[in-house]
Order: sequence, then C-alpha cells, then structure tokens
Amino acid sequence: MKKFHVILALFSCLTLSVKADPWIDTSNVFLRANIQWLVDNGIIKTPVTTYPLMWHDISRDLNNVYIGKLDERSREALLYVKHQLKLAQRNSKTITASIANENKRFTSYGEDYRNDSHLNVATNWMNDRFAINISTHYRPNNAYGENTSFDGSYGAFFLGNWVFSAGMQDRWWGPGLDTSLSLTSNAQSMPALALSRKSAIPVNIPFTEHQIPWTVTTFMGKLDDERIVKNALLWGFRLNFNPIKNLEVGISRLAQWGGDGRPSDLGTFVDVLKGLDNCGGNGPTIEECAAGKEPGNQLAGYDIRWSSSLLSHPFAIYFTSFAEDGDRKGGLSILGEERYQVGIETQLMAFNYYWNVFLEGTDTYATCRDGVNGDGTSLIGDCYYEHKIYQTGMRYHGRSIGSIYENDATSLVLGANTIAAKNTQLAFKLRWLQLNKDNSDKAPENPLIGNTLTPIAEDMVQLFSKVQHSYQNWRFTLGMDISRSRYQSTNTTDNNISAFAKVEYNL
Repeated sequence: MKKFHVILALFSCLTLSVKADPWIDTSNVFLRANIQWLVDNGIIKTPVTTYPLMWHDISRDLNNVYIGKLDERSREALLYVKHQLKLAQRNSKTITASIANENKRFTSYGEDYRNDSHLNVATNWMNDRFAINISTHYRPNNAYGENTSFDGSYGAFFLGNWVFSAGMQDRWWGPGLDTSLSLTSNAQSMPALALSRKSAIPVNIPFTEHQIPWTVTTFMGKLDDERIVKNALLWGFRLNFNPIKNLEVGISRLAQWGGDGRPSDLGTFVDVLKGLDNCGGNGPTIEECAAGKEPGNQLAGYDIRWSSSLLSHPFAIYFTSFAEDGDRKGGLSILGEERYQVGIETQLMAFNYYWNVFLEGTDTYATCRDGVNGDGTSLIGDCYYEHKIYQTGMRYHGRSIGSIYENDATSLVLGANTIAAKNTQLAFKLRWLQLNKDNSDKAPENPLIGNTLTPIAEDMVQLFSKVQHSYQNWRFTLGMDISRSRYQSTNTTDNNISAFAKVEYNL
C-alpha cells in the first residue's frame, strides 16, 4: 500500500506542469500528410520520416511562421497541425472502442485496427523532465498476441537534447505512405529501451554557412512472443538528415541477436555492430555459420525523399533500398539481396478539397544466393525477413514488422486523403498485390515459421476507404476493405468485405 501511495504521488506531481505528448505516433495519416506539406514548403525544417516523431522542432517552426504570408493550402495545413499540437498539449485521458467483422490482414500507416474487437483506455502526463503514457488494451480472442496488452505505453526522461524511453511504441521508418521495408506499425509493438535526439540541431559545415539538420534514434527490443529462438533481441538504428533543402536521407539498420541458447554477451553485440555476421564474407566462414556461430540476423538500407515542383505543381519522389545479410559478396559489404520501394506524391484539387495523392510500389521477392540452389538461380524466395537460426524471422506475434505484405510480394498502391471539412477527413487506397509470388512457404505446417499472410500465391485487388469525423470530445471512424483474390495453385477466387467502426472519447 505504501508503494502505491508513492506511485500515486509521483503521478500527481507529473500532472502539475502540462506540456505536450513528446511524440507524434503512427495513428494519424492526415497529420502526417500536412506535416510533410509544410516540410516541402520550407515551413518545417526538421527530418520527418522517422516515427514516433518528436513534436519539439515542429512546434518551434510553427510558432516562427507568419500565417498571413502563406498560400491557402499551406494555411490549411498549418492550422490543422497547430490544432493537433494543441490537442497533444492537453493532459489527456481517452477511451477507444472498435468493432469489425474480422481481423485485419495487414495494417498500414494510420489504419485503425488489427483485431475484430478492441477496447483501449489511455492517459498521459508530461513535465520538463518526464513523460508517461499508460495505454491498456483489451482484445477478446486476439489472434496476434495476448488479449490484454500495454501497446503505446511508455515512460520517458529528458536530459539535454536526448530522450531516454522505455515502453511499447509503434515505429514507422522511411518515407513510404502505404508500407515500408524496414519498420512499420503492422505488428503489435514490442517492449524496448530507446534513445533518441530531441531536436535536430544542425551541424555546421566548416568554412561555409551551410547547416544540416540531423536526428538519430536507436532501440533494443525484446521479442517475447512464441518463436523458435525465444526471447531474441531486436536492435534498431536510424539516422535522418537533410543535406540540402527539400531532400531528406535516412539510413536504417535492424539486427536480431541473443535469445535463449544464443550468445548475448557484449562481444557478440560488438560483432553485430561491426556487421560481422555475413557468412562467407567479412563475417564467419561458411563452416562456422553451419556450426551456429553466426552472431545475428541483420538488414540494412537507406531511403531518400526529394520534393520540388513542375510547372508550379508540387510533387515528391521517394526511394528505399533495404537489404538482407547472408550474401557471399565478401569484402566489407553486409548487404545481400536488396529490395526496393519507390513512390511519387503530389497534391491535387478535386471536389473543392486539397487531396494528398500518391502512387507507391514495393518488391520483397528476393531469390537469395544462399537459398535453395545456392547459386541464385532458384525461383524460390523464402529468404527476405528470414534466417536459418532465427527461423521466425523479422516477425512479432504472427505479423511482419517490416513490409505489411510480407516477403516474396509486390505491391502497387494508389492512395489519396483529404481534410474534407473542418472536422471530417477522408482516405482511400486502391491496392494491386501479388502475395507470396513464389507459391512457397518455408514451413506451411508451422505457424511460427514462414509467410504470415498466405502459404500459397495470391493475387489481390483491394479498395480501402475511411471516413473520420470529430465532434467536441468525440471522434468517429468508419472504414471498409473490399477485395478480390485469385489463388494461382488452385485457380480459385475469393471475394471479401471487411468493415470496422471506431469511437474515441476524450475525457
């Protein structure tokens, strides 16, 4: 009882000085689109392709702009982002309930549910030194983990320009709007310790007036679900910087290591940091890897996003290359089979609304050189997000932590979203998908190994739509997926309609 009173007193102290929730999470695609517009127009001057995204620099830049000098679209974006910042500055307590006719197969940025029913109660506090968010979820018959979880919960401590945090936060790394090859919010969030830069204070280039804003984040997470190597660790690192105006570059690394029965000492982690797990290259020999001496399972890559205008019409292009290890290139390379993502984004006026429109394609179909034939000639993939030791791969609670479409897939997605009125937002996507293109699964009888979406090849066309409306302290969301799938091996088709509704109340 005494301990309870101490905790209660601490929470009471934290509520005395109310500022903002320090991060922007992955739940609001409309906020992201308007932040990106302000970045492309030089109003926000910080890297913005790593989520959770710190409010600190965005708040500063919003306060430094004179709204009277902005065009209509920029004024609309500025007012929306300022409104979301004002909401984040409140000490909030929210209750959220959602219901759907089935579980969602993949969850993109800003999409609202994974399970067919969900109840969430959340509250947060913040002062100059600490931030705490307690978010409790209940999901009856959860197919992707425990029925009760604390996704979104965290505790953070600020020291100078650094933020130390512990919790279970969704992460989205990269400029992709529908998916990303490195980290997405598709899977349930894992417990992790993290260190992030609070402000992208720029570095000055010697002998010039040129400045490069930069930020960095790193985390160590625990994969505490049911998997082949239990309690494996996931290390992540991401560096973002703006070398010139309207260009953002990101560099990402992910590494699975440790776990039950695996070496987890400091020396092993140093080998992971140095990239010494490229079998037959600059890491262990083929024989050592066969004996289980490979320190970890890594992926690494980079992404760029560049914006400009053509005939006074704004546009942006983005590109990601993200690669598996395990290749036999030798030398210093830790990169193996690179997979790619490319997209183009623009703004259109239609039906008297400004629409953020994008076309995005991805490819995770990699026929790795150390795969079935060992010479790169096999048409069987089953290697991207996979590993011979960490056989559950880059997955958590039965969902990919990377591309929402899993490995051996290609996607082409046309998307659009808009703020249709002051309190109403609309979003649409048309997806053309080829899932599990090689028509193969590493272990079709074992749910802990292999493709989590489909064990056989599936071609899908899907239309996604969502409408969101706010009224006073309430927010209502309705959404629907309409899809048609064709399965190559059985030559059958399947039509499916998935609908959901969500209600949020801010106490």
